[in-house]
Order: sequence, then structure tokens, then C-alpha cells
Amino acid sequence: MSIAFHLTEFLELLLIACAVGVVVKFIRLPYTIALVLVGLFVGMAKILPEVPLTRDLVFLLILPPLLFEGALNMDVEHLRENLKPISLLAVLGVLVSTLVVGLILHESLGLPLEVAMLFGAMISPTDPVSVLATFKKLGVPKKLSTILEGESILNDGTGVVIFGIIYEMILHGTFDPLKGLAEFVVVCLGGALVGFTLGFLAYRFLAHIDDHLIEISVTLILAYSSFLIAEEFNFSGVIAVICAGLVMGNYGRMFSMSPSTRIALTDFWSFFAFVVNSIVFLLIGIDTHLDVFHEWKAIAVSVLAVLIARAVAVYPILSIFRIPNVWKHVIFWGGLHGAIPVALALSLGEIPHKDLLASMTFGVVIFSLVVQGLSLEFLSRKIFRDTKKEDFERKLAKFLALRRAKEELERLVSHGEVVETIASEIEKELETELDVLKRDIEESMKDEDVRYEIMRRAYRNVLNAQKSAIREAVMKGIISEVVAREVLKEIDEKLDQLNTDLFKAM
Repeated sequence: MSIAFHLTEFLELLLIACAVGVVVKFIRLPYTIALVLVGLFVGMAKILPEVPLTRDLVFLLILPPLLFEGALNMDVEHLRENLKPISLLAVLGVLVSTLVVGLILHESLGLPLEVAMLFGAMISPTDPVSVLATFKKLGVPKKLSTILEGESILNDGTGVVIFGIIYEMILHGTFDPLKGLAEFVVVCLGGALVGFTLGFLAYRFLAHIDDHLIEISVTLILAYSSFLIAEEFNFSGVIAVICAGLVMGNYGRMFSMSPSTRIALTDFWSFFAFVVNSIVFLLIGIDTHLDVFHEWKAIAVSVLAVLIARAVAVYPILSIFRIPNVWKHVIFWGGLHGAIPVALALSLGEIPHKDLLASMTFGVVIFSLVVQGLSLEFLSRKIFRDTKKEDFERKLAKFLALRRAKEELERLVSHGEVVETIASEIEKELETELDVLKRDIEESMKDEDVRYEIMRRAYRNVLNAQKSAIREAVMKGIISEVVAREVLKEIDEKLDQLNTDLFKAM
């Protein structure tokens, strides 16, 4: 198969992803869920040839950048503050979930216990992409976002490690839980050691370089090399990538990179993650054949088992830390499943009930993304809806619309399209409404949270306008590039402060 053929497929997938991204802006559908639904349609209509999500494709090409980007943007201070609930959910929660799912499927479907537990480990990794997008849109508390994101990043590693241990036991015909637990500890600690070591070395190396292209290239090398080196030593490549990303995101970016490089780094990894995620979720839909749902009884039982296991893991653990009950409900229902379970299902070799496990996995993932994903925004909106912010934005929208109407009226008069006597009557009505809205907006601005958010938005627009003016001046030859870099660096530092408490003190 030619390179041109693969490139054509890649461009077609990316074009579909971009089209979906534009459409969801108008229909209020979570992006990743829309991609899966479109992928299902594309697969059924055979618009594109099938591109199987093999284990090598996902684990060697797709997984490292997704995990690295997530860890890169994880604030280690927020992670440390919530480390106990996150680590318990990601380790103990996955172990409990694996056991509960295994026992339910063993009793209800008659699967061998080791095979049922393999499915439990396979389905345990969660995917926070669409969940966090919903949280960001609704302004959900940072602590809740941190718990869900941190759990997802870490349980990817623990789930994959447990899956690998049980899988090897099945292949070799032995099932020794104590040996598996010991191996789990060694594999995880080894992966963490590799990741932290490589991340630290890369961070120290970047301290001597001031070239954003080279620095971004080093982070790309780090993401893939940490995975490959850890796997070479039979450690967890997933854990290694996560640890390397945490080091680079919280120390390398802060102490080894200029503000301009930080922005370029964030933009690059955001773009890379967008492309990879888009293609993965499209392929999940395309690779899901309708005949998978012939095993609908087993799928229904597995969906129920996964939900029960999630509840058993989430509610008792979070109760220890006095997490609000409504948060527990969101964390329970927000445990969506995505690319990793599908990749694990497709990587199964010749083991008993292979096809049934794959059907159950695809069924649970589709249910998770479509049913849970679509209902999560409704649930979150009911719980976290910021009525004060929405009320302010509603007033501001009306104000902007009326002001534009007044400008259009003046244009019509100047062009002789509307007589002045008629225009003056309409203008009086517009002025009256504008005066009322001005007073309402000023009243809303007395709220400290609303005022802070508006100030932050305005300040960002002002700083971006300054950057645009500097770039235009360089293009016209008014100032040199050396001076421009100095001034842009100062502006970038101010932009960095916008998302910190330093801005409140300004």
C-alpha cells in the first residue's frame, strides 16, 4: 500500500474532523462524541476504507502524545493538593473495579474468572477529553476538574499494567494474584523512575538552549523515547510518559523556557493532541461494526457491571475525603471510556472468548461516549450553572446588538436610505434601551467574580492587541526584531499571569 494512499486517508480523516469541529459549534454536541457518531456513519456507509486501531498503532504512535499532553498541562501543585483521592481512585479504584466487573461477568455470563477480570482491567481506563471540555464551558470548580483529570491520567497507566499482567497469566496458563500484585508494583515504580529520570535530564538540557523549535522537538522526543525505553526494560511505558510530562510541564516549562517558548509549546501540543484525538475517535466509530451489537445481551450486562463497579470504587473512596455528594455523582457518571480500552481489545491474541470481549468493549465505549457523554453536560449544567455570569453575558449581548443597530441606522441615514425624522424616532428607542442596559451592566459589575472575569478577558484582548501592533511594526521595518522580541517577552509574561492569582493583585 503506497504512502500516497495513507496520506490521502489521513487528510480525509482530518477534513472530516475539522468539519465536525465546525458543526458542533452550532449544535452544542461534545466534539469527541460527535466524532464517534460521524465515524459510525462513515463506517456503515463505507465512505472510507477501514483503518484498524491496532495495538502497535495506538500504543506506539497515538498514546504517548495524548498522555504527554495531558501530563504537560497538569498543574503539579493542584495534583499534590488532591493526590490522595486521585491516587486512590487511580490505583485502588482500578483494582476494585477490575475485581467487581470480573465477578459480575463470571457469575452472570459464565466467563472464566481470569478472562472476566481481563475485561475489567481492559475497560477501567477513563478518557476525560469530552468531560473536561464540558467542565471548561460550564466553569466547574478547579478541584473537581483536577480530580477527574488526574484520575484519568494515572488510571491509564494502572489499567494497562493490570491488563498486561492478567493477559500474560492467561497466555501462560497460570493465575497467581499475589505474583501479579508484586509485578504491578515493580512495573509501575520502574516506569515512574524512567519517566522522572528522562524528564529531569531533558529539563536540565533545555536550560542551556533558547530556541523554541529545538525545545519543542526535545519534548516530542521525550514523549516517545520515555515510552520506548521503559517498555524495553519491561516497565510501564504509559507511567513513564506521564511522569516525564509532569516534570516537563511543571519544571522544564517554568524554569528552562522563555515565555514565548511556553506559548509555542502549549500551542504545538494542543494542536498535536487535537489531531490525534480527532482521528482516534473517528476511527473508533469507523471500526465499530454493527455485528458487534449481535452480542447485545452480553453488552448490556457488561455496561451494567462497569457502572456498578464504578459506583463501588468512586463513592466509598471519595466519602473518605468529604467530597460533596453532587461532585461524587459527576465523577461517577463522568468516567467515560475511549481509545485505550478499544486498543486493548484489538490487541488480544488467541485467548478464550476474544471476539466476545471485543464486542463487549466496543459496546461499553459507545454507550459511555454517547449516553453518558451526552447526559453529562445536562447533569453538570444543573449542578454548576453560573447564573450570574450567564445573566451578565445576556445583558452584554443585548447591549452589543443595540449598539450595532444604532451604527447601522447612522449608516442608513448618511446614505440617504432612511429619512432623518424616522431615524430620530428609532434612535430614541435604541438610546433608551442602551441606557437601561448600561445601568444593568454596571450593577452586575459590582459582583467581584463577574468583575474579575471581565477584567481578565479585557486585559487579554489588550495584550494581544499590543502583540499584534509590535508584529506589524516589525513587518513595516519601524522597529528591529531584537527590540520586538524584548517587548513581546514582557507582554508574554503578563499573559502568563492572567491565569494565576498574580493578576488579581495587579
